[in-house]
Amino acid sequence: MTLEINREGTVMTCGGPWPRAKIATSALLANDFAIDMVGDAKALNELMCETKARMYAKVEIYEQQLLDHYKAKKRRNSRGQISACSLDDCFRVDLSIADFRRVTSDIIAAQALMGEVLDDLMEDVNPDIRLLLEAAFVPDEKTGRVNVERLQQVRKVKLSHPRWADVLDAVANSIEVTSSKSYLRFYWRERNDDEWTQIVLQFSKIAVAGVVV
Repeated sequence: MTLEINREGTVMTCGGPWPRAKIATSALLANDFAIDMVGDAKALNELMCETKARMYAKVEIYEQQLLDHYKAKKRRNSRGQISACSLDDCFRVDLSIADFRRVTSDIIAAQALMGEVLDDLMEDVNPDIRLLLEAAFVPDEKTGRVNVERLQQVRKVKLSHPRWADVLDAVANSIEVTSSKSYLRFYWRERNDDEWTQIVLQFSKIAVAGVVV
């Protein structure tokens, strides 16, 4: 496939329309190439948007059909996670929900309460547990923020102290879900004893013969 240089008519420039015959060949090639490629990308984007909307509509129908089958109603805060396989176990669809969290100012109270509990218990707390609890409140060197994952580890610890429940409540209140994102993934394989192959939909990761990705 070659791009022909069109010298007829005008081309839009920053200063307005300009005769194509008066534009340098390399500039015309770059102009026409950019417009053509972006046009293809926009068409692909529109197709992907339409396909994604259609797929998520099918997900909703599938969920509703399952609920109808069991005569159940969808709960308001249902996560809606799905994993569906074909009967030959060669096609699979996974829908997962990921939450994005942040630490709120309640962390100040949580850390203060934690300090009180650890001071009261002194040597009664395993050194490894004490280190885990104290490290949970240390801000990350790069971001300057408390790590949510480390903070959540605190909620798995059980200590015998009358204020420990208050610590756990403060820690729970200091973690806030800011947003959620759904991920729809597709897998297939030739035989049910083969490894699953994920169908790549991210443009830059799609493997094409002769193209370096």
